[in-house]
Amino acid sequence: MIQSLRAVRARAAAGQQAFVTAEVDVAIVSDPRCLHLVRAVARAFCTEFDAQGDASRALVSALDEALSNVIRHGYRGDRSQPIRIACRCDGESFRFEVRDRAEAFDPLAHSVPPPDELRAGGRGIFLMCSSMDACEYERSGGWNRLRLTKLLPRPRGRA
Repeated sequence: MIQSLRAVRARAAAGQQAFVTAEVDVAIVSDPRCLHLVRAVARAFCTEFDAQGDASRALVSALDEALSNVIRHGYRGDRSQPIRIACRCDGESFRFEVRDRAEAFDPLAHSVPPPDELRAGGRGIFLMCSSMDACEYERSGGWNRLRLTKLLPRPRGRA
């Protein structure tokens, strides 16, 4: 059973059981029609574990940008390729990981176009990572792995 983070924090403050990491894994094919399903799962996960408002919107938007880039650029529109999404919350942060088997591509190694350059596109990666507390990329075992991390605000009264 999924527990609310508020209830878990209340128990932890009372010296009871600490938060256990919550995980949801989703496997889709690289079909743009799957994006709304992943967004719905990500929103529900954020809501259940108290990432609301700006944090939830940032997480879902960053995940959507990452997946759209994999589908459009990594798989070049091929709608049959595998994508894996892992959503995790450990009580202090949310981490969404996107894995794909497209050609190796480190989105964090590419520069952002100058702000005065007028053109469509090219700023999605910058916007995705600027809304997160950490973005990490690695290539491992034939998979691209992009990790997006958003820290949860500390409860009042804790340092």
